[in-house]
Amino acid sequence: MTNEIWRSENASLDQSSLVLNFVDNMTMGVGFEVLVDGNPASANGVTSGGQEVVAMGASLMTRTAQETELKLSGAFASGTHSVTIELVPTRMDPHPELTLLGGSVDGVALTGIAANIYGGDNYTFDFTGAAPTVPGPISIGSGSSSIDLYLSEDAYLGNAEFTVSVDGAQVGGVYAVTAINSINQSEEFILNGDFTAGSTYEISIDFINDLYGGASTADRNLFLKSAQFGGATISGSNFGLYSSGTQSFSFTDGTATTGSSGGSEGSSGSDVAGSLTYVGVNEGMGPNAPQVGAGVYGTNWTYPTDAEMDYEKSQGMNIIRLGFLDDRVATNASGTLSAAGLALLDPIVDYATSIGLKVILDDHEYGDWFGTELGTGTAASNTADSEYDTFWANLASNFADNPDVLFGLMNEPNQQTAAQWAGVAQGAIDSIRATGASQEILVSGTNWDGAASWYSSSSDGSTNASALLGITDPDNNMAFEVHSYPDPSGGGTSAATNTTTGVDRLQAVTQWAITNHETLFLGETGGGTSTTSLEAIDNELNYIQANSDVWQGVTEWSAGPWWGNYQYTLEPTELTDTGTTAYNQPQMTQLDTFAPTYTGSPWTI
Repeated sequence: MTNEIWRSENASLDQSSLVLNFVDNMTMGVGFEVLVDGNPASANGVTSGGQEVVAMGASLMTRTAQETELKLSGAFASGTHSVTIELVPTRMDPHPELTLLGGSVDGVALTGIAANIYGGDNYTFDFTGAAPTVPGPISIGSGSSSIDLYLSEDAYLGNAEFTVSVDGAQVGGVYAVTAINSINQSEEFILNGDFTAGSTYEISIDFINDLYGGASTADRNLFLKSAQFGGATISGSNFGLYSSGTQSFSFTDGTATTGSSGGSEGSSGSDVAGSLTYVGVNEGMGPNAPQVGAGVYGTNWTYPTDAEMDYEKSQGMNIIRLGFLDDRVATNASGTLSAAGLALLDPIVDYATSIGLKVILDDHEYGDWFGTELGTGTAASNTADSEYDTFWANLASNFADNPDVLFGLMNEPNQQTAAQWAGVAQGAIDSIRATGASQEILVSGTNWDGAASWYSSSSDGSTNASALLGITDPDNNMAFEVHSYPDPSGGGTSAATNTTTGVDRLQAVTQWAITNHETLFLGETGGGTSTTSLEAIDNELNYIQANSDVWQGVTEWSAGPWWGNYQYTLEPTELTDTGTTAYNQPQMTQLDTFAPTYTGSPWTI
């Protein structure tokens, strides 16, 4: 019996399977949990009956005292992986026993893993997976000359498929890609034709079988890594397609421009020079410890000190994204502002803007208003929507006379459909403008405001790409804030493992902005201090700077006090000791180079 019940962090790569064989001697079966690389198994789609493995919360259970085969599918390619088996004692069976007979990866037996496992014990073994073999070059069409296309994919329940056309005429049939983008593989397709020197040709890649399973790890995507003609890389031939549609590039003797239609997802900005208007940091301790509600300032949460903002200004930063929680600024759900809250917030904003920093007021509530999800259409939600509008009207009025304040409507809403969230955002914009406040407004998207999920469908079929286009600002002074991290999850929880993933995730929304003449702001990105992480962030920053016609700026995560040894901290060392030199974190040294006002001067308190 075989059940596919687990997918790794990169579960979209349906390339490898790990099979484990168990037997138990218990009459009631044995409950156990399996973790691969620290990720628990899930029983998605498993049914009961016969000799099955069935879900028990986060655990699994053998049904009978017979051999059970468990199949775990995921991204087991390239590298060493750790498997941990934990038995789950129950009231009926406080001392379970389970025997691991053996296992295999993609049909190749794992040796030396057999073990008897007893209740209260964990058993761990490691195995090394091999990267999937990429097939040799595939020839498309015929002719006297050729273009080499190098493609890769995020697979999900099958491989990405495409067709290729030259000047609108399809060449060959439908082709599938097997090279895995996340581990830097690429697969060569040789496009043959009679390409004449001096003539211009348009090459189109049509992604025909997009599939999205509701998460970034369950999303089929296609990437053109590069195209080469006569041994030279064609400029503009690097892009990702995150939904079905066509992306094109044209070339004459190796020079290129890009264009798109349908569901296309953007192009590399490597040929575009420019500079960003805003480069800065997130101040992330205002929303710290949300579980305590309003909490105690200086104990549960805090804002940046003057010294920290002085430091950031000295490094060329010209903007900060200042996070706050609603119950630390408003008295209650009515939207009335708290005098005590403003007594803490106002001086921070006043000092920051006095030294030349713009301040984004970031409502860091994930689409929530005092415990109620906004925009969902229930009676409680409708009341919350109105209260939220009142809050933004009051906050805008409080800062209406400070032109260096920007209004960040909401951090990472995620429970609303794109259409629902567009309605919430429009209400807040209208309320702000009704006060006479004219400062810039940053509008986020739903689905955690992810750049890579801009075209992903909500439960009602709406997408950020479609729904947010309906938002209007009577002052025409707004931008769309998106978040994107280059780590495997895309959520900013670990070091990056690939130097190009960050850029890949930004391409769709970039092309959307180009096509629709919109402005973007990268509200959150960040990485650790590993070489791969730093290179990934550098690639992201170069990409948005190259596309500064639509990208207004960036605030990297995260600066401010209390971060300690947090891998993404931008806080310098020695900052609190008067008369000493504050040493940059590697990420800040990197960010400096993109700041429009950085002079290279040292920083001393």
